[in-house]
Amino acid sequence: CASPSFSFVGHVNPEELDLTTPPGTVVASFPVENVRSVRGYTNDQDTLYLDVRLNGTELQFFTTEHFPKYEEHEILLAVLVQAVYTCTSTEKRGFYRQSFKLANNHAPKFLLDNYRAQVPLPLPKNFDISPFLSDGKGVRARDIDLVNNSVEFTIPYNSYIYVESQPVQDDPKEFKAILRLRDQVLKMPDILNLTLTATDKGVPSKAALVNVVIEPDITIIYDDPPMFKETFVNVTIDKNLLIKLELIPGTKTDDVRYSIDGPDSQYFKLSVWSNNTGLDLELINVETLPATKGYLNVVAIAERSELQRATSVILITIPHENGPEIPTEHVEKVLSVMHLDEMTSHTSVFPLALQNCVYAVESQEPGSYFYEDKSKNVLSSTPFDREDEALFAGLEYPQFWIVLKLACDEKMPFSVSANYTTPNGPMRDIEFSTDRTHLNVIVDDINDNSPVFSYPQNNSCFAYPSGQLSERILPEQLLKVEATDRDFGLNAIIRYTVSENDYFGIDPKTGVIHPLRTALTAGTRIDLHVFATDRDGASDGNTSSMSICVVGASEDQLVVMIVDELDPPALQEMLDKLGEMKGYTVKTLRNVHSVAQQQKSAKRQSSKADSTSTAIVYAFDKSYLLTHTELVSLIESSESAFPSANILRVNDLFSIQQPSAPEGESALLYPYIIVAAFCGVLALSMAAAAFYYRAKLRNSLARDPLDGAKRCSDNSNAPIVENAHVVPPTNPPSDDAIAKENRQEAVRMPVRSLSDLLSIDEVPEKVEAINSPQLGMKKSLTFNENVEKIEIFERF
Repeated sequence: CASPSFSFVGHVNPEELDLTTPPGTVVASFPVENVRSVRGYTNDQDTLYLDVRLNGTELQFFTTEHFPKYEEHEILLAVLVQAVYTCTSTEKRGFYRQSFKLANNHAPKFLLDNYRAQVPLPLPKNFDISPFLSDGKGVRARDIDLVNNSVEFTIPYNSYIYVESQPVQDDPKEFKAILRLRDQVLKMPDILNLTLTATDKGVPSKAALVNVVIEPDITIIYDDPPMFKETFVNVTIDKNLLIKLELIPGTKTDDVRYSIDGPDSQYFKLSVWSNNTGLDLELINVETLPATKGYLNVVAIAERSELQRATSVILITIPHENGPEIPTEHVEKVLSVMHLDEMTSHTSVFPLALQNCVYAVESQEPGSYFYEDKSKNVLSSTPFDREDEALFAGLEYPQFWIVLKLACDEKMPFSVSANYTTPNGPMRDIEFSTDRTHLNVIVDDINDNSPVFSYPQNNSCFAYPSGQLSERILPEQLLKVEATDRDFGLNAIIRYTVSENDYFGIDPKTGVIHPLRTALTAGTRIDLHVFATDRDGASDGNTSSMSICVVGASEDQLVVMIVDELDPPALQEMLDKLGEMKGYTVKTLRNVHSVAQQQKSAKRQSSKADSTSTAIVYAFDKSYLLTHTELVSLIESSESAFPSANILRVNDLFSIQQPSAPEGESALLYPYIIVAAFCGVLALSMAAAAFYYRAKLRNSLARDPLDGAKRCSDNSNAPIVENAHVVPPTNPPSDDAIAKENRQEAVRMPVRSLSDLLSIDEVPEKVEAINSPQLGMKKSLTFNENVEKIEIFERF
């Protein structure tokens, strides 16, 4: 075969092929000589998108009927055609490579024409409603372009739903729209219509639209949460004081539960109304109140569930005997709840000036971070750390309680307007009733801490079995990385990632490092960089990194330990102590419970099961992986720690367990299996032939007395007596006759074959006698008239 412009071994077409080319189009042709025929082929499961033919003296490559479906099913940017060329005197094989012209040929296409979901209410914030769409599959779109086919979903702004884009793991051309709730939704209009747009990354970009309808499930009845008519009660103490709290009418109260909580709850008695619509709070143990106590604080709680909970704050002022019973001036805000960020200096927490009065800090707990800024007449604070466990010990959540006392001086100049508001927003006004204001400062978390790895240590080394050894040991994972973050909420949620490599991946949630498809060869060392990012891996999260090394281990670098009466955690602890004592790092690939069966007699009369731990152990000397011999020496050097340890090689363990041969090794055993099967069949055939020959011989001896196997004297041709049992007995033969007959029988007996000699009828022990007529022994008697003789032979 010859051609001036075509290489039969391998030819690459520099021209790019448009993916919209119709089937049957010739994409390239070349003049050839001495070519009789040509045939294109591909692998068994591959589709032939381009084919080749011989048109006279031209070799033509053309698109097949499958070519329009290339973008839908394939991801490669070029196609290979393998061909067989039949020349005048020989045959050649080669390939033809055709590149594609990359363009944005297709717009994203939704898998359904429209979507409809019926959702139950209420639903929490950020809830994903995808499980209610398309039988749980959600909204999906597919872009079959080879490049720039990632899809981004958008919807017009609305008060309920926002959308996120997410690729589908099993299909690189398919993407999923995650529809989430902006806020907690208690009620929703009858039907919510959304127009979802899917836009690809091509130039120019293309888009597709689909209609999504979301409707509430009206079969689910939602009850409004309970709520008190009065959310704050402030009174002066009285021995006959009775506080009545009632829920707002119209609320379902049958299943509402009431309780009280707070630092002074021991001074109150709770009584629930008979119709369960309210409660009474009665003062008790008033005589035990400390003389220095200035107020009582308790919270009444009405709850239906964890999500439906209402509270009412009760503040009872205890006037001192030496003070005025009724304050001459009253505060405007008795209780103020505010949120402040940690690690920040706050310069305007609360205004201290009120008309001609000014606040003073009477008490604060915990700590003393808040102070009076007299230059501005405001309450300010120094930075505080939300993660200071000693500071906020004993509190439900990090918070401060500050008591401000109002002191008035008629001569004090008015400096601050009464309608002053803080940057935190307006505070709720209540009735003037006391000269003290209580500030409850809730500390909000900021992302000021980075994740800290707790396991393993930085620059630690681990071993992983290589090649077929990993298929036999089947380790579930390399290790589990653990990290913690002192922050709270989303700031403390950690997502794990690992540097790009061909051998190991990591679960972003659990931190489990697992093997990929590429096997690690023995002696290969790789360095992995593990990253932990808080805020669930967000771009604004803090990231910490750690490095570990992984070394491929062979069988000569592993030891199997079988230790009796020791569970896996205890065995690992002892191995750690052994490594610390000897200056090595000792770890395990597998460490599991096992049961060892010990045969006590050759007759298999009894067996005993002992609980043991089986571990596959390796050890590092810094970054050097110890050999099997060194490991055995290390373990045997501490016999007191492992007095009953049984040390094996990995192959010895599998030979005990007798596992099935791996797929790669089974091919080597096939010839031996075939030879063994053939020999077994041949032996069975020889045994069957021997039994058949033996039975045939005995039958012939029994039926043909004239044919050399006659069981009577040669001096008589009398027939065998059929009914031998009815013949009367005769005199016994003489000794000479018996000797002569024995010599004749010895001459007539045929030579027995080896198989006949080896065929032994085995009778199992303790087998009862069987009276079956088929298996029972039949006895026949033959007589000779001239020579009186009786012979008995057995017939089966």
